[in-house]
Amino acid sequence: MRKIEPSRNNQGSIQLRFSVNGKRYGFNPVPGGRFDNKRDLDTAQAIATQIQNDILARNFDPTLDRYRLAPKPRVANADIQHQSPKSLLSLWDYWVDSLNLSVATRQHHYKAIRQQIFKANPDLMDTLWLTESNLGASTFNQRLGYLKRCYRWALPRNLVTSNPYDELKTRRVCTKSIKPFTSREIKVIIQGFEKSAMHYAPFVKFLLATGVRTSEAIGLRWCHVDFDQGFVIIQESLSRDWAGNGYQRVRKETKTGSSRQLEMTEELRGLLWSIKPSKNDPDSLVFTTVKGKPIDDGNFRERYWVKVLTKVGVDYRRPYTTRHTTASHAIDQGTPVTGVAYLLGHIDTRMVMQTYGHLLNRPKLPDIPLG
Repeated sequence: MRKIEPSRNNQGSIQLRFSVNGKRYGFNPVPGGRFDNKRDLDTAQAIATQIQNDILARNFDPTLDRYRLAPKPRVANADIQHQSPKSLLSLWDYWVDSLNLSVATRQHHYKAIRQQIFKANPDLMDTLWLTESNLGASTFNQRLGYLKRCYRWALPRNLVTSNPYDELKTRRVCTKSIKPFTSREIKVIIQGFEKSAMHYAPFVKFLLATGVRTSEAIGLRWCHVDFDQGFVIIQESLSRDWAGNGYQRVRKETKTGSSRQLEMTEELRGLLWSIKPSKNDPDSLVFTTVKGKPIDDGNFRERYWVKVLTKVGVDYRRPYTTRHTTASHAIDQGTPVTGVAYLLGHIDTRMVMQTYGHLLNRPKLPDIPLG
């Protein structure tokens, strides 16, 4: 399939042109946007990527309504200098607009914080809306960091007279201990899926066997499974599209931007061979829903994962624990730290040491005579 990319029309605005099932489409994805404006061009590229992913997932909207943006009034920087925001919400919008963020980035943390500000509607110096909110320590610290940066941007522009958030302290985050699945738990979980949700058993087995991120497994395509050389190539993911709904996903590079080749065990090779279609599109997904759609991790967790673990009597841990399980079992079997970091797709060993250091070179208690 030909990649969809923004082009420039005669007036300098942005145009998307592509074909689906022989029908040609063309429209301006950013009303009022300019091809020579980086922010507008990045927004158009994000929409083009969403369209391409929907076509691959057979979820394309031929009306194009899903991909259209409403015209948005722009606030020039010169105008901001002469406006005094009356509330935190207006200041927040000024700051976020100045960052020239992509659509996906804007719709993630920035949108969640804005929704909280909108509900509380605090004035510029009020911090009680944040300190008295029922947020976990990690979320509180994260949002506090964003607000500090917002006010540090506003101070030299004379939009505020002080930064009240600089006086707030971060909260202590209690690190939760990681509890990987044991060999016995792995066995009963697989048996549970084979009995109660057979369609998803290969997906769960793959997660346990490889330790890849859930979005990497969801986005794995057959063109990245090399049976001749015995490798699974992990170089992209199908992640949540924060600018869309829960079922829309966007194809991206891996979290660290790295690519890795995972050498298949005979068991993993047999698993993938057993589910390989006789005639398949190399770009088609390896793992899908029963209806052939991309797997939604939240839906999978609620409808299948929780129920299977409950049924087989395994204490609940989120599906991401399959990643910890692979790493801990690799360490127990003597895989060096550098090897574990490679398997997990980390750029160095720092995260492995931080997360799994307690499993490395664990000493035994001395043999003390007790009787």
